[in-house]
Amino acid sequence: MGLLEVEIDASFYNLVHQLSQAGGGAVGDRRRESRSRLVTTHRIAARRAPGIPDEAEFSEVQCHDLNRTGFSFFLPDEPNFQVIVVAFGAPPNAIYLSAKVTHAEPVLAYESGLIERLCEDGTAGGSKPASARRMVLVGCTFLERLTASRQAEPVVE
Repeated sequence: MGLLEVEIDASFYNLVHQLSQAGGGAVGDRRRESRSRLVTTHRIAARRAPGIPDEAEFSEVQCHDLNRTGFSFFLPDEPNFQVIVVAFGAPPNAIYLSAKVTHAEPVLAYESGLIERLCEDGTAGGSKPASARRMVLVGCTFLERLTASRQAEPVVE
């Protein structure tokens, strides 16, 4: 691994550490590692070919949580893709990772940042407060880091 790749890895893990300072995992979580809340906007694009998609293919999403193996974000509807590229940061300093969708579930997202999972019939446990929006929480596992040269490299070696 060259010096540039080491710097990119260090930048990514530093980003994860900074963004996860205040968090903790949810009760009943199936993840191997706990995720920390990540209330910020990042960009994603469906991955339809090797490499990094064109900037025009990316759209902003509200992230929910993050750890070094994956992250989750909100969409208004069920995702129509299985693999994405996520851009953490802005070009030319963005860190690009590909990620596989591992689950998608309808939730109520509150302005406070909390979420409520919906019952099997699609309803909430109580009445829907005005501050809640029906969204789909999409969970992803990182697959590989993508470099500016558009070559794929493993996230963890």
